Amino acid sequence: MVFHGVPELLCEGSPRAIGLAHGKGAAQQIRNSIALYSTLFGETAGIDWPEARRRAQVFLPSIQNHAPHLYVEMQGIADGAGDGVDIDDILTLNVRSEIALTNYSEGCTSLAGIDPAGRNHVFLAQNWDWVEEAADSLILIDLRADGKPRALLMCEAGIVGKFGLNTHGFGVCMNAIRCGAQDVSRLPVHIALRLAIECPSFAAAKALLDAKGLASTCNIVMADRGGAFGTFECSPHGNTMIRAAPSETIVCHTNHLYAPNGPRGLVDHPAANSFTRLARIQELTGGRAPQSIQQIRAWLSDEHGLPAAICRQRPPSATGTERMVTLATIIMDLTDFELEVSFGRPSLSPPVRQTTF
Repeated sequence: MVFHGVPELLCEGSPRAIGLAHGKGAAQQIRNSIALYSTLFGETAGIDWPEARRRAQVFLPSIQNHAPHLYVEMQGIADGAGDGVDIDDILTLNVRSEIALTNYSEGCTSLAGIDPAGRNHVFLAQNWDWVEEAADSLILIDLRADGKPRALLMCEAGIVGKFGLNTHGFGVCMNAIRCGAQDVSRLPVHIALRLAIECPSFAAAKALLDAKGLASTCNIVMADRGGAFGTFECSPHGNTMIRAAPSETIVCHTNHLYAPNGPRGLVDHPAANSFTRLARIQELTGGRAPQSIQQIRAWLSDEHGLPAAICRQRPPSATGTERMVTLATIIMDLTDFELEVSFGRPSLSPPVRQTTF
């Protein structure tokens, strides 16, 4: 199936079977991913694709140690895509944040909260802002791995994890953080996101991320239908949870570190619009969680401060990573096991794909 130009893949069974289905079903999108990051690595880090493949090798022992099933899956993706795509290409895509995250970050706005005024519904949502060409690499996956909870994922083709919801009513989103800290013995960001969505709850995912640690810096937003939610600033120096203030029922994040008790010496390099977007989403929410998916969509459609708004448009004459736009909106009602995704700027009312377990 295809929704709004984005393939919808059923990937089920063993790690290799899942990888083969991913690779065969998204072969062109995987090649689009490789072409995109070949260009971006050159623009942001001054390296070509062969050098990026070489740099990716230092993360291989960590993946094989912490997530051997995902390495098998990655090999299946490469074999399924065929026609010259190999495991080193897929490995490089899966550590794309670690290769050049010190030089750029995506421009996402996220939120999580519980609505005590209604039926205590727990919500999790995000706009994903990135360069326009990445739209040609997006896929939706219905993941049914042996021995793991079923999950609905939105990913970049060739990458094993990103945003999603599982059958336990646990969901994950992520904000990129531009920061030079790195530890190759820990989990690359997208591997961590996939391992998190295999967890049954917020508490289990937090314990996993604390135990294994992250290879680079990002913010992971998590929530479960039991009412646990928070935004988790993760780095090689340690992880810091930001929960809602005592008088509030929502927590928001953009692309900078703001936990007051974060690891000492951890320095990020955010764009100025990260601060203005955070202030704006906090103003819109007023510290109160949404009462509906429709209310979240309205917040994430906000264009105050264009072009670098919550609903972002490409600035005139922008080049490099500054040409990013809002490519997708992901909204989850964890209480009702509902996920909806749309592609393109939500202010333009694109078609919405609604899915539930």
